[in-house]
Amino acid sequence: MKRTLKYIVVAVLLGMSNTTIFAQEKTNETLNQLVRSAIEYAPKIKEQQQLVTMGDYKTKIQESALKPQIQSEFGVTRIDPVAKANFAGTSIQFQPNMNYNANIGGNYVIYDWGKQFVNIEKSKLETELSKTNVEGLKNIYAYQVANLYYGIIYTQKAIEVQKEQLKLVDENGKIIGNRLKQGDALDYDQVAIQVRYKNAESRLTDLQSQLERQIIYLSSLIGKDAHGLIPAGSDFNLGIADLSVEGALTQAQTNNYDLKALKDKDLIAERDVKLAQMATLPSLAANAQVGIRNGYLPRINGEMPAITDDFKFNTTVGVKLTIPVYSGHRGAYQTEVAKINREMLKYSVDATNQTLRRDLEAAQNDYNSAKSKLELSERNVFQAQYALKLANIRYQNGVLTNVEIEAAQTALKDAQFAQLQYQYQMALAKLEMNRLSGVKFW
Repeated sequence: MKRTLKYIVVAVLLGMSNTTIFAQEKTNETLNQLVRSAIEYAPKIKEQQQLVTMGDYKTKIQESALKPQIQSEFGVTRIDPVAKANFAGTSIQFQPNMNYNANIGGNYVIYDWGKQFVNIEKSKLETELSKTNVEGLKNIYAYQVANLYYGIIYTQKAIEVQKEQLKLVDENGKIIGNRLKQGDALDYDQVAIQVRYKNAESRLTDLQSQLERQIIYLSSLIGKDAHGLIPAGSDFNLGIADLSVEGALTQAQTNNYDLKALKDKDLIAERDVKLAQMATLPSLAANAQVGIRNGYLPRINGEMPAITDDFKFNTTVGVKLTIPVYSGHRGAYQTEVAKINREMLKYSVDATNQTLRRDLEAAQNDYNSAKSKLELSERNVFQAQYALKLANIRYQNGVLTNVEIEAAQTALKDAQFAQLQYQYQMALAKLEMNRLSGVKFW
């Protein structure tokens, strides 16, 4: 008999294990699809992605400074009066009243000691920071959806527990009704069971309202109706490995998006320091110009002359070296500001790591505590179910009072709710540890 019972228990456990594995795979796929829908729909993510596109164009603007800058110019200028001189009764005008000029010219920075290349590097790093922010925002949405997902699962299971409680109360009500007809019960017993039933209905309504609010919130995240998207038989398995505090903290150094953003900012600050230090460096530029204009001696006319006899083709070519000499120590001050900003970022990294460790340890403690309580609650549920089974038999035989059967039912309901809560708390704690370490589960 004992051996047969042992085989039955093993078979039941294997069946439960297979069911859990199947539910986990199905649940994970459902969660992943919800996360993808939220990421595709989120206007905030689309807004942040525009900053990435903008950053690419800003880099192109910086790179354009390495190319020649060519421009054309067309001008007419009227000058009155103009300088004149009289020689032996002859008036000589040194500049025409109407000045015409048309040219095309270009400027090109030959060498600036690497300043523009640092500007380009900085622009690219700023774009990388925008990409990190996009991925960080996706991570936030993913874990928001996951929290809602497990909240909905918890509420669905709580509703099932409450429905079972309502069913038990209804069955007790029928038993009391039969006893009342036989004269074995009082009107008080029937009224009391009716009050219990109404209270259970009220709690069920509250849970259903809570579930509806969660679904409305989820619908707003994914951009479509979320009713029916989460199967009623889903469980709390996340489908990822457990993490220790040290393991999660090590993983966070690479994957946590807050730390990633700080590292990107540090690289940008490093370029700011370089640019500030390079403020006093010279720059060498070439310029050239070709065009036509009037006003050449000895022929100068006040009115517009014919192009053939007054307008002349002209060219200009030059090289210019610009050397900053003194700017009131502005470059030195900017360098110090950039260095202080970078030092602040180092402290921000330390503070973020400090917060990470604290939150990871708190999440680990919550997980361990809920796990220990869950093991106890599983035994409590089994014992409460067995106690209620015995109580029902005695109640139907009339050897148990209404108060005693009510206590047995309440004990089972409380044990089942506690078991659900501990499972939910474990899921949330595990989810939090993975969020802090930057795990991408979807």
